[in-house]
Amino acid sequence: MSEVNRLAQLVVERSAGMALYARQWLDAASADDVVQEALAALLIQRRPPDDPVAWTYRAVRNAAIDHARSASRRRRREQVVAGTRREWFEQSADAAMDARTAEEALRRLPEELREVVILRIWGGLGFAAIAAVANASVSTVHKRYATALRQLRVALEKPCGNKID
Repeated sequence: MSEVNRLAQLVVERSAGMALYARQWLDAASADDVVQEALAALLIQRRPPDDPVAWTYRAVRNAAIDHARSASRRRRREQVVAGTRREWFEQSADAAMDARTAEEALRRLPEELREVVILRIWGGLGFAAIAAVANASVSTVHKRYATALRQLRVALEKPCGNKID
């Protein structure tokens, strides 16, 4: 049996067990990804390891632990950012509109319109700078901004009956 056929047989026979092994650290989908990566790495080795089964389990273990650590760091960063994130709109007692309503209206805008509004209002960028960031022309950015403001005005007039100037 050729080396390639032997490795292919290993993949068929051992992949389910390796996925189960990786699930000690990961969810099922991530475990499957880690196993696939480890098996692909095995197949591209210039010289197959002396014990390909042990080598592959070791590769699965290392990749699964790395993936789990990475996911844990990402969750911690996201929690820190979520805890310090300021609302887009400040809520005050004398506000003419509800901040949550305004934020939801902004969130419902199409992505390319929302991006321009956020860069213009909260980012403080001019239309030329926004055009460079969004990879669009200045006139396209201006049209998107005007369209976004119209859509926001319509969305915000509905719930409270107040007009925004």
